[in-house]
Amino acid sequence: MALIGNTNSFAFDLVPVAPYWETRYGPERAAWAGMALWAGGVNLCEHIVPGSSEVRDRFYIPMAPLVNWLVRSFPAIEFEERASNFPTTRRLHESAARWRTAKPPAEVGEDQWFDAREEWWSRHFLTSGSEGARIPNVAFARDDEQFIISWGPPHFVGDDPPRMAVPEGDVAVPWSTGRRVVQELADLVAVWLREAHAEDVYAWALQQHPLSESPPDLAASVAFFTGRTPDMLRRLLGIDRTAALFESVGLNDMDDPAASPQCQVLRDLSPSAEPEVGTLLQQIAASARRVDLDAQRRWRQMRAIATDAAASGPTPIAAGQLAAIELRRTFGLDGQPIVDIGLTLRECGLAHSHEGVPGRLDRMMVALHESGSPVAVTLDTVRTSRPWGQRFEAARALGHVLLDPVRGGAIGAASGPFAQDTRRRRSGAFAAELLLPESALATASRGRLDGAADDGAFEDVLHAYGIGARAAAYQLWNRGWLSSPDVRDDLIDRFGNVRWG
Repeated sequence: MALIGNTNSFAFDLVPVAPYWETRYGPERAAWAGMALWAGGVNLCEHIVPGSSEVRDRFYIPMAPLVNWLVRSFPAIEFEERASNFPTTRRLHESAARWRTAKPPAEVGEDQWFDAREEWWSRHFLTSGSEGARIPNVAFARDDEQFIISWGPPHFVGDDPPRMAVPEGDVAVPWSTGRRVVQELADLVAVWLREAHAEDVYAWALQQHPLSESPPDLAASVAFFTGRTPDMLRRLLGIDRTAALFESVGLNDMDDPAASPQCQVLRDLSPSAEPEVGTLLQQIAASARRVDLDAQRRWRQMRAIATDAAASGPTPIAAGQLAAIELRRTFGLDGQPIVDIGLTLRECGLAHSHEGVPGRLDRMMVALHESGSPVAVTLDTVRTSRPWGQRFEAARALGHVLLDPVRGGAIGAASGPFAQDTRRRRSGAFAAELLLPESALATASRGRLDGAADDGAFEDVLHAYGIGARAAAYQLWNRGWLSSPDVRDDLIDRFGNVRWG
């Protein structure tokens, strides 16, 4: 019996068995086991036998095909945090369902759209490597510094399929933990194949550490991470030669694309981003590397305050709210409006400007390198054409530089429909609480549910705090001052097109 990992977080619990039946092909020759897959203290393999009340805790399967899938798919699991042309999130099964019903963009044919979804699915969903074996419908992905294990109801072939004890859910563990568990699984199965003299089935079986001994090249990693091929990146960033691409984004000696602020921003930019945006990205990334000791000191000081406050937040939204509350307290603010958002940004070491570059779907970009200081720009969109839109996106940029994980010495983010989901939720909650604190909501609501939904009260909030209708309505809803999503959405419908400021 082999237990890899911890059943309270993430683990494979394997009982080796020798098949007494005739094996059909090479991968079945060895490495059979009864597998229990644990996530967050739940055994995802626990199932009820059809036509009975008998509960079994394992599926008996050949492990080699699953590990082969892991070896082939791990570069995508590690770097493809969203699909290239569809805004997938850490909720992998929900993302797959949304994509299934979504219409392709005008420039993408239906067959190409279907193929792209299937390719993404095959890189993240374990059943694509099961070779017909019955296993839980589990998917793996990375979300910043977390390893995501997501599962949904399986679609077993045949009559009388087993019923899963826990049909759906998701768990996040530290990335280093998840990576270690799947690496140890691959190591063990490779040993089993060698011991059974079946290493000829898969080339990786000859390696001691299959996941780490054949890493993807940098071009493949960058393509997964940014959702763009090297040629696409070269055209977007205005680089003549593909050979100069990695140097231009600061990845000369790096093997993690996230060590580049530009690549982190590109991960968030929509596929429709134009070369003008790419040129501006290169400019702010260069500015972020310039040493400004005062700005650097302010950023580090405020980041320490914000991250400490956010640490107790159970969700990204709560973390962003707690950080903003503490930041307002640090600046001696209670429920007062922030009149000059630029001054607040400068106090936190963040340089911000509004540029006339059309953003189309993308509204903001922010870049930071640990050796320099943070720089943000808002792009020209319908929303940012108004002062309240610029204020909110600037505050969101501050949320990113104060709260996002520093990876490879870098932080980068953009605001738009393809933005990384966890960071977007956290930075949005931070911006909303910074600009429109809960104490102001209580006053505007006069201490009663839906009190701020009155036309006059809601308009007063928008004017006094320099915030848009959507952000204000969601802040009221998230803070419990609205009775239902219908009330929230009605406020957005009635005031969303009013051009405040």
